[in-house]
Amino acid sequence: MRNEIKKCFQCRQDFRVETDDFAFYDKFGVPAPKMCPLCRAQRRLMFRNERVFYKRKCDLCGKEHISMYSPNKPYTVYCHDCWFSDKWNPVDCGRDYDPEKSFFGQFEDLWKEIPKLSLIYVRSVNSEYVNISADNKNCYMIVESSNNENCTHCYWIQECKDLIDVSFSHKTELSYESDDCYGSYRLFYSKGCENCNDGYFLLDCRGCSDCIGCVNLRQKKYCIWNEQKTKAEYEKFLAEAGLDTYNGVQEMGKKFREFIAVQPRKFAEIVMAPGCSGNYINNAKSCRYCFHCYDAENSKYGVHIWRNAKDCVDCDTAGRGAEMIYNSMNCGIDTANYICSSTCWTCTFMSYSFYCFDSNNCFGSIGLRNKNRCILNKQYDKDSYDRLKNRIIEDMKKRGEYGEFFPADVSTFGYNESAAIEQFPLIKDEAADKGYKWEDYPRGTYGKETVSWDKIPDSIKDIGDLDVPGQVFSCLNCKKNYLIIPNEFDFYKKLEIPLPRFCPDCRHSRRFTARGPNRLWKSNCRCGGEAAEGGGYRNTVKHFHGSRHCSNEFETPYSSDRKEIVYCEQCYQSEVA
Repeated sequence: MRNEIKKCFQCRQDFRVETDDFAFYDKFGVPAPKMCPLCRAQRRLMFRNERVFYKRKCDLCGKEHISMYSPNKPYTVYCHDCWFSDKWNPVDCGRDYDPEKSFFGQFEDLWKEIPKLSLIYVRSVNSEYVNISADNKNCYMIVESSNNENCTHCYWIQECKDLIDVSFSHKTELSYESDDCYGSYRLFYSKGCENCNDGYFLLDCRGCSDCIGCVNLRQKKYCIWNEQKTKAEYEKFLAEAGLDTYNGVQEMGKKFREFIAVQPRKFAEIVMAPGCSGNYINNAKSCRYCFHCYDAENSKYGVHIWRNAKDCVDCDTAGRGAEMIYNSMNCGIDTANYICSSTCWTCTFMSYSFYCFDSNNCFGSIGLRNKNRCILNKQYDKDSYDRLKNRIIEDMKKRGEYGEFFPADVSTFGYNESAAIEQFPLIKDEAADKGYKWEDYPRGTYGKETVSWDKIPDSIKDIGDLDVPGQVFSCLNCKKNYLIIPNEFDFYKKLEIPLPRFCPDCRHSRRFTARGPNRLWKSNCRCGGEAAEGGGYRNTVKHFHGSRHCSNEFETPYSSDRKEIVYCEQCYQSEVA
């Protein structure tokens, strides 16, 4: 057994490097990391801008477009069509490696010269306003998503159709304001459901249909607040619930939050996942400390590990056949053997490279397409490439760089633009104290609304002839202006959903925050015997521990100060069986 306690050089906290960690590092020929898993994740995420967009002119064709890069940034930025065109060649920016200088400094010099891609997407139809996405059709403002159709304002969805404001879902259709749903149809305001249809305000339900305000149900129909009803009773309640009105939805949401507060919650959302730990894991094997992980195996310290990913360690988004990935981001679409790279799709044997497509055997390269054996964007033959790559690795090891992700100051984004701020929130002064960049360029517009919400009917049915797509609205939370596009408005009318009073960013933030942090705490089951601790919930059946307090311990995303009634696997399954 080889275990070692190390002190993170960033947060100064102790962390453990375990036997299986060392085995993986040996496969890649990298030393053990200097930072703890959380600080490693924070560093990577500082290089990813998912949702902060600006209007900017393409530096090649001159057309105004939407970009991840604010207009004040000093980089050359191309629109999608120009970047993927033959009007420029990234190899023209190639340069020799200088052993007297730090590799990271040489990469940064190349990074500053290479034109930036405004939004990252490939093989998509009528989906120009998406980011870090692939193979979508008729989609608008979706991020980290692939193989979807007719979806709007969604985050991390896969193989879905006709969704608005849905996150972390797979093979789900015609749904709204939901999160973490699989194989479902017509779900509204729901979370953590699988194979469910026609449901409103559901949490952790499986195989249910025509239910409202239910939690922890299995294979049920016509239930309201977890109570069985007749079809007629259910239909009468639904017709009188006022879910076509904004106030009706708000009132139902308030009742639902009060209801779930006194229902037991499973210690973690882990289903059919032997040897796994973390949260939101489904159909996986031997994935430890992973969050949002499905159809994956043998991975660790990962977020969004999915769709046949294997052997991925320290990764943020790896899927669609990704294999043997270390300390990287956005690796997917038949990608393998990555070290410290980001957004290289359909590539193999990539190290310290960014934004490469259909390429192989590249080190320290950026923006390559259909290339092989490049270092700092310069082409080499096989023998020369192997010799120089090995020399760079040895130089990096001597400097303590190899295996570590890029330094924070190499990132082209401000901390407040990056995905890091959602999982590791900092204010401007805190970011400055750590030496992180911050972007003050104005985002969005304010005070340009053309109609006030007190002039909008409460019910979608009463909108009448109002030209909703022609209006500019103001978010009730942040006051930022936003639009409701024609397809979005048609969706609301068809499904009788009231117009959203919050902007897409605030809606996303609300769903994201409700998922909880990507971290674990040691805890005990809160089943006190015949009832939960504090008596907020009374068990419906006798548990294996009888009248005694359950002694099971576990790792859970619920910290000790949370108020949820958290049960172990055995106690939870007793209540939902």
